[in-house]
Amino acid sequence: MQRLGIISNPRSRGHLDGVAGLDGADAGLPHALPPDRAALRATLADFAAQGVTLLVVNGGDGTLREVLGALPEAWPGPPPALAPLAAGRTNLLARTLGQRGKGPAALQALRDAAAAGRLRRELRPVLEVHRAGLGEAPLRGLLFGAAGFVHATRMANGAPRQRGLKDNAAVGATALLTAVQTLSGRGPQARALRQGTPMRVAVDGAAGVEAPRFILLATTLDRLMFGLWPFWGDGAGALRWLDVAAPPPRLLGGLWSLLRRRPPGLPGWHSGRADALDLSLDEPFVLDGELFDPGPAGVRLRPSTPLVFVSA
Repeated sequence: MQRLGIISNPRSRGHLDGVAGLDGADAGLPHALPPDRAALRATLADFAAQGVTLLVVNGGDGTLREVLGALPEAWPGPPPALAPLAAGRTNLLARTLGQRGKGPAALQALRDAAAAGRLRRELRPVLEVHRAGLGEAPLRGLLFGAAGFVHATRMANGAPRQRGLKDNAAVGATALLTAVQTLSGRGPQARALRQGTPMRVAVDGAAGVEAPRFILLATTLDRLMFGLWPFWGDGAGALRWLDVAAPPPRLLGGLWSLLRRRPPGLPGWHSGRADALDLSLDEPFVLDGELFDPGPAGVRLRPSTPLVFVSA
């Protein structure tokens, strides 16, 4: 029998919109709403002491990122299985796992599936983002982005969401706006996007290539929203990466190929699989929707030890 525990983020978009409350579906289960990272670590340690084996994360991608980052130090012994509920602005992992619904219905479906022994299980690593020189534990998340992806995220935190777009609709809208703005070539933002972000990228310890990038993405997922999958190429590692040079050669043709899930076959468009990426950059990067400083001595991306994710 699984012992469920719940962590909710009262500041997530679903909670603020009033659609992520559990309305009694959490009866009899440990349920915490930690207000900060210290409280989150204490909650995780308490849940471990109570014998929780399935941790329900009732928030968005940012909430899950914080839980993933706190688990290694706060949870003694093997980590629990993780069940993300879609209660944020973006809910990438919950959606890719096939989780449907929100709030009490989603939680009750999990409880029923756990009691009947029919939870769907998926074993996969997450991204570990090590920032050298900061003396901090690595960040852990699902989707890393730099260069143009930072611009898209800033847009996603602005106009599209202020107009009411949420979840994958906001992600799709901002990606489209970024592409259109870049293709137009007009205005300082479009020119900056085309000029790219200076960056050094090294794959699996090979000699790094220093050049401006239009976009760089990395993930340990095997699918994204809307059926989009901008990755291809060889390699055996669990980390998928996309690296597009700036200015982006034949941007429209490259995007059209990616929309059809085909390798662009164009100079400056590269993708593959790896065990590690080493980056040197001066500008912020994005991990699951939040901007982070890269620190003074570079960033290393690598897959974590695989974790168990479940859904009803």
